[in-house]
Amino acid sequence: MFLKGDMVTADQPTNRTASTELDCESAALLRAALRPIFASAASWSNLADILKEKGYRLAFRKGRLCITDRITDERVCGLRFLGLEFRDLVRRMGRPIVVARGSQADGDVLAVRPTPGAT
Repeated sequence: MFLKGDMVTADQPTNRTASTELDCESAALLRAALRPIFASAASWSNLADILKEKGYRLAFRKGRLCITDRITDERVCGLRFLGLEFRDLVRRMGRPIVVARGSQADGDVLAVRPTPGAT
């Protein structure tokens, strides 16, 4: 069955994110690899360190917490993709340390609180 609305040409931008472009097997593997990291993390710092070892980092994009690739800074997936809720993480680990970036409700989650006056 061909749906006209599904047709995208090379010059048309799409609203897809990396997680929506994954095939179902890759998506399942990504969830299986990342969910235990979130479940076992004792703190935001611990979570950030473990994700860093795996090549990822936490960041806010358009006001939503997501996982990004450390090298390309591209969004990999959001918490919803992993079946997680931000409020549950905050309830368990407290509020994350976030530094704002840009004007689109973007920001980076820091592993440690920055020292005042340090650049």
